[in-house]
Formats: sequence, structure tokens, C-alpha cells
Amino acid sequence: MIPSISVALVGCGAVTEMFYAPTLIELEKEGLLTVRGLVDPSPERLRVMANFFPNAARVRDVAGLRKIELAIVASPPSFHAAQALQALEAGMDVLCEKPMAVSSSECETMIAAARKEKRILAIGLFRRFFPVVNYVRHLLASKQLGDILSFSIQEGGPFTWPAKSDAFFRKEHAGGGVLLDIGVHVLDLVLHWFGEPEKIDYADDAMGNIEANCELELQFAGGLRGGVLLSRDWQTSNVYRFEFERGTVSYEGGDCQRVSLQLKNMPMYVEGVVHRSRLPGEPAEPTITYPQAFAEQLRDVVSAVQTRRDPRVTGEEGVRSMRLIEYCYEHRRLRPMPWLTGPEWRAACKLAGQVAS
Repeated sequence: MIPSISVALVGCGAVTEMFYAPTLIELEKEGLLTVRGLVDPSPERLRVMANFFPNAARVRDVAGLRKIELAIVASPPSFHAAQALQALEAGMDVLCEKPMAVSSSECETMIAAARKEKRILAIGLFRRFFPVVNYVRHLLASKQLGDILSFSIQEGGPFTWPAKSDAFFRKEHAGGGVLLDIGVHVLDLVLHWFGEPEKIDYADDAMGNIEANCELELQFAGGLRGGVLLSRDWQTSNVYRFEFERGTVSYEGGDCQRVSLQLKNMPMYVEGVVHRSRLPGEPAEPTITYPQAFAEQLRDVVSAVQTRRDPRVTGEEGVRSMRLIEYCYEHRRLRPMPWLTGPEWRAACKLAGQVAS
């Protein structure tokens, strides 16, 4: 039997309390790991997390950790690179929450350090473990519905995340707004499915700080076009839609298992849960839920640490969406706001550093 590994949680905010803590408790029960360290500059957050892991050491900095095999970096994005580097250089493997860092150059530094230290660097893009994500990927590869013609993605709504600080809304901590938050997951999947785009048109509503809304138009080799719309302050349709030659596939953002299939020229559609293929007469394996997909990534990373193999989502994969996001920010234009008056629009353009048209 492979022995369990020691884990430290670096950053004890909302994502740690709501997602990592309950998942790690379950994996502790399975004998896969033991949480031995908690890292946060806030004594209050350390006390909260100590309720989950009373035997874990509580320290303010990664340098205070001892005999840890895997560091889970779940602090605000501006700290990801520095804390991941500390952990890697101290001989720990690292699972870094998304976004991997706030710049692709920081990401590259993290990747180089992992290679130098011969450590594992995994990135928390756990939507790669959604059954619907892999269903779409198989449809694209197999061409069972013909070639993909177009796609559209909308995700987001009023911001309700129970953040423990205002870091989400400070550019110096978050690095960006909705594109660097929800967009990391979405663009990672776009790259995972379709590869690198050839043309990108990007617009958002940032006027000197971070964006709450943004939209992208993407064109790929072969003429495939797609649109992405993300929001933090109004309710989108939350639908991922893929138009193929012989039908349409769609699912709701955040739903990891239910999918809708509308075949061309059919008056009805089919909606159901994605399962693995099975032989006739065999019972269907239970599909996984959203929390279970999160746990699957942790199991994958633990297995990678134990067996010294690559995790499914490496640093090299994580940096791809960061490069795309950087390109968007460098080539941003102000999103049209037809509700503004002429003077208001000119003032908005001035704040955004754009010439009013």
C-alpha cells in the first residue's frame, strides 16, 4: 500500500474553507493524505481552519513549514508565484489554485523552478475533470456529429462569492477582474478543446481598475469562430453551446454532468447525464458531481506525488490560458455602453485610456 502524503494549505480564505477543507477531510479518511500545515498571515483565519485540522501546525509563512510533501497554494493570486517558488525550492510539490499567477512571466518562473527542483507543479483547473468537458472533447476528436461550426459561451452573474478580504477587487492583488477569475477556467477549456486561436477581439468595461464584464470573439484554424461572454454583475444565460454539422450540444456552466443533444432536422432533443460507455446489461457507473470533480483533481495530484508522474493539469498547461488573458488585456478596448450619454462615454473612454469614437 502506498503511504499517505503530508499536505499544507497555503492560504486559509474562502476557497480553502469551502472547497479544500471538506475535500481534504474526506481524503484523510481514505488514508491518502494528512493535513499537517496551515499557512496564513491572519491569526483569525488560522483559528478557523484549525477547527477542521486541529493537529496541523499554524504558521504565517511558507518558510515555517516542516516535512511537508505537497503544498496547496490557495492564497490571493498576487501571492501565488512567490509562495509556490518558496515551496518548490524547499522540496515540496505544489498544487496551485487558478489563476496560476498574475502574469505569464511569473508562470514561466514557476515552471522553471519545478523543473530545476524536479518537483511536481499542478494547477487547480479542475473543470478538466467534468464528464461534460470530456464528452465535448471526444465529440470534437471523433467527429461523430461532424465538424464543429461555431460555439458560444456565457457564464457569470452577480458576484456572491463569500470572499474573506477585498483582494478580489484590488488590481494589485487580483491582477484582473472577471477574465482572470471565471475566465481562467473558461479559456482553459477553450484551449483544451480547440487549441490556440488565430484571431482575438476582446472588450471589457474596465475604466482604470478591473473589469466586471468582458467579451471575446475568437477565430481558429479552419474558420471556426466562437464567442465568450463573462460577467460579475448581471445574470448571463450560463450556457455552453456547440454547433456541429449534424447537431447541437449544450450544457449549463458549472454543471459537470448534464448535457443536451439536438440532432439536425429532429423535432425533439435529448437531455441526460454523461456516463462512461458500458457493455449491454452492465449497470451504469455513477457519474461525478461538482464537488467530486474537485476531489478527483486532488486524487490525481496525490497519485502524481506518490508515483512521481505528471498530474493531468501541469504548469505547462496552466500557463496557456494566462498567455491568452495577457494578450486580451494588452489589446483591450472599451466595451460599448449605449446607456451612457455622450459626455459620460467620453469620460469613460478617458478613464480607460481610449480615444472616444
